[in-house]
Amino acid sequence: MARVLRERHGRTTGVSFDIDGTAAFGRDMELLGNRIPWFQERAIQTLARRLSVEARRDIQAEYNITATRVRNHMRATVVRGEGSARLTGVRLTGQWKRGIGLLNFSGRQTRKGVTYSVYRGRRQLEAHAFIARMKSGNLHAVQRIPGAKTWKRTYTDRKGKQRERMDQPLDVLYRSTVAQMLAKGRRPERLLDYSRNLLRADVERQIGSYLRNHR
Repeated sequence: MARVLRERHGRTTGVSFDIDGTAAFGRDMELLGNRIPWFQERAIQTLARRLSVEARRDIQAEYNITATRVRNHMRATVVRGEGSARLTGVRLTGQWKRGIGLLNFSGRQTRKGVTYSVYRGRRQLEAHAFIARMKSGNLHAVQRIPGAKTWKRTYTDRKGKQRERMDQPLDVLYRSTVAQMLAKGRRPERLLDYSRNLLRADVERQIGSYLRNHR
């Protein structure tokens, strides 16, 4: 560290360098040796565990969705360098092939259709929709497909009697994917800032701990 020396009347007399601090820094670098990349890899592994948690919290602050649903549709993986086993970063991905079923957004049946809330504090109506149990056994919010062909189906009612009815194809209603949630607005920038800060803090913590134990 450098500081300006002054004598009486405010006159500058010279510059003083903190030689002890400089020497200590040199010794610290000798002690660290080639461990910096190892510290960085450990920090990357820590980020891989924590980034999905931070992303899930950020998503839930905006979207009306359960933590389990977000976790099941999101994955954080470590990235390795080309032709090297060294860790170089973290990749966070969300499921994108199919949206999340409308019922997962607090869907409720009403006389006019199914109401739901994708975003916190905002309910919407999907007119003419209804809740039905599909062949998989899961409940979904669905709509009949206009103009689709109907067919006759035989079924057994609750009393055990055989009955017939005309069936029509049903369209399951989905909303945003987790991939879309991750990419929305300034969320990528916020998660990038979080990642940088965590990596920096974790490497500094490891360096401090190592130097304290090896001096």
